[in-house]
Amino acid sequence: MRGTAWSFATILFERAFGFLILGILLRFIPAAAVGVVAIGSAMTDLVRMLAVGGAGEQVQAAPGDKIIEAGAFWSQMLASLALIVILLAAAPVIGRLYNEPSLVWVLQILAVNIFLTAFVIVPSAILTSQFKFRAIGLISFSSTVAGGLSALPFAIAGHGVQALVLQRLIGTLFFAVAACLLTRWWPPLPPAWRVLRNSFKFALPLMQASLVDYVSMTAYVMIVGLRMSIADVGRFRIAQRLVEVLQEIAFAPARKVFLPIFVAVRHDPDRRYDATMLMLDVLMIFIFAAAAIAGAAARPLVLLMFGARWSEAVPVFAILTLMAPVTALYGVINPLLTAIGRTHLVSVFALGNVVIIIAAAWFFAPYGLIVLAWALAARGLLTIFLFIPAMRIGLGRPMLPLLRLLVAPVLALAAARLAAFAALSRCGAMPLVLQLAIAIAVSGMAFAAVMLVLARHRMHRAIIRLRAAFA
Repeated sequence: MRGTAWSFATILFERAFGFLILGILLRFIPAAAVGVVAIGSAMTDLVRMLAVGGAGEQVQAAPGDKIIEAGAFWSQMLASLALIVILLAAAPVIGRLYNEPSLVWVLQILAVNIFLTAFVIVPSAILTSQFKFRAIGLISFSSTVAGGLSALPFAIAGHGVQALVLQRLIGTLFFAVAACLLTRWWPPLPPAWRVLRNSFKFALPLMQASLVDYVSMTAYVMIVGLRMSIADVGRFRIAQRLVEVLQEIAFAPARKVFLPIFVAVRHDPDRRYDATMLMLDVLMIFIFAAAAIAGAAARPLVLLMFGARWSEAVPVFAILTLMAPVTALYGVINPLLTAIGRTHLVSVFALGNVVIIIAAAWFFAPYGLIVLAWALAARGLLTIFLFIPAMRIGLGRPMLPLLRLLVAPVLALAAARLAAFAALSRCGAMPLVLQLAIAIAVSGMAFAAVMLVLARHRMHRAIIRLRAAFA
C-alpha cells in the first residue's frame, strides 16, 4: 500500500506537470501535427513493447538473479535491434500508406527510443522488485520535466512535430541514465545461448501480450489514422491520452505492485484469492469514482487545459472514460496469470481483446469521432466475457463474488454523470473554472451518496484498510 501511495503521488505530480506543458504546447501545435506524431509514436511504441515485453517480469519473478538479468537484457536488446532495422526499412512505405511524408523521418528518429528503452527495463524492474516506488516515481517525474522543458522552445518557434518528437527522446534518455545510476546497473556481458533461449521462451507469450495490450490501449490509433483525416486523428489522440492519464492516476499505482504481490502468494491459492478480492474491493470504488468525475467534468477540463479549438475532443473524452473501469479490471489478469506461470493464457486473452477493439476502430472510424467513441466504449461490455474465464483460471474460484463488486460502482457512476449533466445544463455562460468546480463537486457527491446507500459496509471497510495500511 505504501508503494501504491508513492506511485500515486509521483504519477499525480508528473501528470500535472506533463499536462501543464502539454496545454502550453497545444496552443502552438496544430491538430494535424499531433496526428502525425500520434501515429509515429504508436508505431514505434508498438515495436518497443514487442521488443521488451516480458523482460521486466523475468527480473521481478527472480529478484537478485544476475543470470536472469543478463538474459532479460540481451534478449530484449537483440529483439530491439532486429525490429529497429525492420521499422527503418518500412518507414518510406508507411509514409506513403498514410500520405504523410513527414511520418518517415518521425519514425526514423523515434526508433532511437526503442534502443534507449533497452537500458530502462532491467533497472526499473530491480527497483520494482525492491518496492522502491518512490525512486521510480521521482525519476519518472524528472524525465517528464526534462522532456517538456526541452520541447517548449521548438513549439513556440512553430516546429510542432519536432517539439513532440524531442520531448519523447529526452524523457527516455533521462530515465535510462538516472535508473542505471541509481541501481548501479550496467549492461552485463552476453550470457550463454541456453540462458538467452530460456529468456526468449519465458518472454515470448508476454511479448505477444504486450503487443496486443498496447494495441488495445493506444496503438489502435494507427487503424483510426487509415480511416479518418489526420487532424481528427490528432483530436482523437488528445482524448485518448486524457483517458490514459486517468487510468494511470486511478489504477497504474496499484497495478505496479500487483506482480510482486501475486508472486509472493502464488503457492497459496487461498491467500491469492483473498489478496485479489481485497485489492479489487478498494480499487473498483476508486476507479469508477475517477471515471465518473472525469467524464462529468470533461468540457471545462479540456477547454481549460487546451483551449477552445480542441472542443471537438470533449465528447470523445467523456465517452471514452467509460472504458477506464473495464481496462482496469483487465489489468489484473496479466500479473495474476503471469505469477502462476500461465503466460500463454495471457497472450490468448489479450489477443481476443485486441481483435474486438481493432474491429470497432476499423468499422466505425469513418462515421466520425462520436460514433467511434461510443463503439469503443460499447466493446468493453464484450470483453467482460473474456475476463470471467481468465479470472476463474487465475483464482480457481467462482467469479460471482467478483461480479457483485461491480454492481454498486456502476450504478454510482451513472448517477454521478446524470447529476453533473443536470447541474451543468443550468450553468449557462458561467466561467469554466466554476463549471469545473461544480461538475467535480456534484458528480463526487452523487457517486459517494449512491455508494453509501448501496455499499456502506464496503466504503467503511475500504477506509479502515487504507488507514491500517498507512498506520
